[in-house]
Amino acid sequence: MHNICSKRFFSIIPLLVLSISNLKGQDSLRVVQKPVFVHTDFFYDFPQSFGASAGVDFVIGTKLKITKTKNASEKVSHRDLIVSADIGFYRYPFNHSGLYFSPAIGKRYYDVKPYYFELLLNAGMLRTFYDGSVYTVDNTGNVKELKKYGRYYFTTGFAGVFGHDFERSKKPKPFALQVKPFFWIQYPYNSYLLPHLSLEVGFKYHLKKFNLPVKQKILSTFYSK
Repeated sequence: MHNICSKRFFSIIPLLVLSISNLKGQDSLRVVQKPVFVHTDFFYDFPQSFGASAGVDFVIGTKLKITKTKNASEKVSHRDLIVSADIGFYRYPFNHSGLYFSPAIGKRYYDVKPYYFELLLNAGMLRTFYDGSVYTVDNTGNVKELKKYGRYYFTTGFAGVFGHDFERSKKPKPFALQVKPFFWIQYPYNSYLLPHLSLEVGFKYHLKKFNLPVKQKILSTFYSK
């Protein structure tokens, strides 16, 4: 009886190994060239501010995932770690104007299609300039007008980006178009903070020889026959 059980146990082991081996994974690493984009954006900050910005974005790390199924089909997906930086201005009519610097870091998601989606976190600085005249009074009672008076603020927020990269289209063109809704906070504002909701429409251009070498991690998952 003991011998029969032992034989059955050892006969099951190959079946378990075979079933587990049906799903395999392989990791590898290589260096690839990733484009650097320069971009310009026009945005509207609700309820009535409008402005424009210019900047650059590039990839600092990337991951390629390849999944093969039993029917020999293949699914490819990309995950890029990206960095961007923008300098821009906006105008709040009859109130103030602003200059800002906004660096960000985030992830870009895409597959074989030319569409992409990004999630970004940013933190920057804002300098405002008030409309009209601003005056100050010193200790002796003298009144002085302050030229181009304004304040400095910190900013932070997050954004989602929906874009079309024509460089990955059937007829490649070195540019992309995107829409970027984002929420950001200006602080300190009257001892508190001021929330903003904005929408950007952007144009990105890839200079032909403007690329960066980046390490790409390749994840392969597949079913064996």
